[in-house]
Amino acid sequence: MPLVMCDKCGKKFNKFPSQIKKTKGNFCSSSCAASFNNKKYPKRHNEGSCVSCNTGISKRKIYCNECLPNKEIDWSNISYLEIRRRYNYQKNSLIRMLARRCYRKLGAPKRCAVCGYSKHYNVCHRKPVHSFDPGALISEINDIRNLVALCPNHHWEFDNGLLLALPELL
Repeated sequence: MPLVMCDKCGKKFNKFPSQIKKTKGNFCSSSCAASFNNKKYPKRHNEGSCVSCNTGISKRKIYCNECLPNKEIDWSNISYLEIRRRYNYQKNSLIRMLARRCYRKLGAPKRCAVCGYSKHYNVCHRKPVHSFDPGALISEINDIRNLVALCPNHHWEFDNGLLLALPELL
């Protein structure tokens, strides 16, 4: 095995001929390689700046944490068509999240409407979301009369047509 000199610390060490790199350097340890490469190719920090206060932030962000607009969107006046247009691949999860939020906000019972199981419940729509008119508002789709809490088993049975009658909400 030939002796090779470390590009970082200058220490001589043995390497097989197939392990000797001619382009990226030869290092005696991973710490020598890391310290050499970190000096040559440093990590880029704070490439961007906040739009409102001009402090250094990640390039992917627009606002820093202090200036982040904490504006709550009123989803009730947005139509199903608008959600499909804006949030195409996330539309179903967004509508489910808004349904859960609406159900919790109204203080509806947090248990399965069929069996009373309360450890985990799903909020589901009595009338499926896809059967609504595209111009229907989210407040209409997520109306409390259209929402019901079911345990995962009864939710699956309801979605697959095995549970036909659901009890009405109080």
